[in-house]
Amino acid sequence: MFQTANSALILHGYIGSGPDQPALAFPIRLLEIYRQLHRVCPRFSLDALSKTLTHLHHYTDNVYPPCFYKVLNEPPLRFSWLGAMDGNNSLKLVDPMFYAGTTRADNRTSAHDHWLSPEEVDEFKDEVSNSQTTDNEPPTAETEDTDDDVAWLNVNELESMEVEELARCINTCVDRWRNAVAGIFLVVCRHGHVVVMCDMIRSGELMKYPLAMVKQLLDRYGKDIGLGYNIMCTFFKTLLRSSLGSRVVALNLRGVVPAFHGHAHNRACQVRWHPLYVDGVGLEDFEECERTFTKSNNLASVTRLTTSFHRKQAIDEHFYFHDLDKHAASGTELQLIYHKSGNFIYQNYRQANEKEAINRGQLHALEVRLNTTAVDHEAALLSEQQYFKDLCSEPAEVAHTVEYMDLLTKLYAKTAFRRLDHDIIENGYTRTEIARVKTQYRTTYDKYLAIHEEVCQYEDLHGIQTRWTPSSKEYTDALKVMTERRYKQAVSELERLVVGRLFEMTKLGMSGVAYKLREKLNKALKTRAEAIHKAINRYNTTGMALNPPGPRLTWRMPARREAMVLYFGIKRAQEEKVRLDVEIRRLITAMYDDHVDYYCAIGANIIVNPAVARALFRDWASRTAINTSITKRLVQTSCLAGFTRTLFPGERDGWDPTLRDVLQLTTVSIEYEEEDVVGMTSAERREYDVSGLARESDFDDNLVVELMETLATSDEL
Repeated sequence: MFQTANSALILHGYIGSGPDQPALAFPIRLLEIYRQLHRVCPRFSLDALSKTLTHLHHYTDNVYPPCFYKVLNEPPLRFSWLGAMDGNNSLKLVDPMFYAGTTRADNRTSAHDHWLSPEEVDEFKDEVSNSQTTDNEPPTAETEDTDDDVAWLNVNELESMEVEELARCINTCVDRWRNAVAGIFLVVCRHGHVVVMCDMIRSGELMKYPLAMVKQLLDRYGKDIGLGYNIMCTFFKTLLRSSLGSRVVALNLRGVVPAFHGHAHNRACQVRWHPLYVDGVGLEDFEECERTFTKSNNLASVTRLTTSFHRKQAIDEHFYFHDLDKHAASGTELQLIYHKSGNFIYQNYRQANEKEAINRGQLHALEVRLNTTAVDHEAALLSEQQYFKDLCSEPAEVAHTVEYMDLLTKLYAKTAFRRLDHDIIENGYTRTEIARVKTQYRTTYDKYLAIHEEVCQYEDLHGIQTRWTPSSKEYTDALKVMTERRYKQAVSELERLVVGRLFEMTKLGMSGVAYKLREKLNKALKTRAEAIHKAINRYNTTGMALNPPGPRLTWRMPARREAMVLYFGIKRAQEEKVRLDVEIRRLITAMYDDHVDYYCAIGANIIVNPAVARALFRDWASRTAINTSITKRLVQTSCLAGFTRTLFPGERDGWDPTLRDVLQLTTVSIEYEEEDVVGMTSAERREYDVSGLARESDFDDNLVVELMETLATSDEL
């Protein structure tokens, strides 16, 4: 009797992975275990189970070299590596005083070197106050924009009763839940691997935490670091005035506001800090911290009530696996399902090609219509930056004019009460009106005298011989300046409020947002709506008083702005491909050097300590399987348009090249021709990804894959 493969597997307690010729089989008992796990934790999906099984059989260390594994004779990069830092308050630790019973003393700490101690952080606890009292100017001038960039920290829109209610809620929470640790603050590289982190102890996101992070990065990695932070535009001013300011300038650290958060900042901030306008960052969005916290937030429920040591132990294990998972998924076909960032290099290369191809066609059409070139787009950005710089640091004479006009406006408003008797006679006020005017006269006369004295002192100080009057030319010109200033302030405030509301509405529509958070967002949106209504009224009032505008600035034309975005998008895409070419060779070199290190270690122990040699060999085999899969994906990447580098490993600075003499390479350096894949349909791209083959070519791309496969079997134990 004929029996199918799946029928035979069922009889032995297994279920095949396919209907006809299954390559894998899973125990039915395993699926029953998953069923019970899923009932207890509905978020534990089959996808998560599949990843769990994968990692039970494949293991690798927390090593991700594309950012830090420098190779000799690399093409120069504007930034040596790119990263992001941010704080998160999910991983709290409740103070032991709230526990029942007696807490056992435990002075153990984490042994992982990515943790900063509280003492290292507290070195900067007084930096903010010291920087505000010092008379020294910051070492650079790249801090012209104002502090109103931090839109989400502004509570001025709240009514007085709402502010009091907010304060009461905060005080109640503080009294009830005093956390020993309020969360974590960390730095990740652009590939999502944790670089350094610390606890936020009994505080919010204070400036001492990012300052301590910057110090560690400068000490460890030196110059040319590109670092993203949500409030970098404001933080960078504190950084330059701190004790780290001179090192920041000397080592050329460059701050960036992440792409998504940057759109909530005003335009003056965006043209200086948004990644689109920062040379050398490529297509990096600097939002990797948010993606990292999305996973670490799930750890909060099991760490909040543990001991300090066990909390850090759980966090270490989580981020160890987080980094391992990203590396293990790199280059495999499974990462297309599991996590897109696991396919980081390939996807970014293809995205850069698509952006460059699409933007170039649209930009060409606009340039023909506008009669512009690349020089015009660069000049437009500089013009816009200078425009906002002039707004933020207006000339001294303008500031003096506006200040003097404010005093004169108050003075002339009070002067009307000195004409009391004349108004009573000429205007024919009634007895009630006369009594009211007399009362106002008595209460405002003292104010008039004070303002008059202040005006006289101001005129003496600034050498104003003749007081301006509403009929004088000076008064008319100054009134125009003051009106335009108020109009610009109203426009800026309206833009900030509208963008902030869009930011909250986007968050409201995200999945996984809890009910209480949705309620808070809804309430915030109602408050924003009232604030926007008031801002529109101010905008309309100042707009009606505005004189006809001056010459139109070209970069403010919608077509010009669109052309600028397209041009700098192409520029960033080209930079991204250059960086990816460097990262590909770093990764290939690191995988090969790692292979050689294992080979030498196994050879040194195979006779004197065979047990260690066997353990190393098992680990070596697992690494080789992962690295082979990554290499296949890099081969596919090399077949994309724009790749002109090599897949042959380089030589790391400081690494002994003679170690490679123990092995014979079976691969050669291969140069690839360009191929345009931008025109593929979505179906063709899916087939392109899953097949594992970039294209048919004249060379044998398996030679590159053999760099990992053949070396693993050439000297089997």
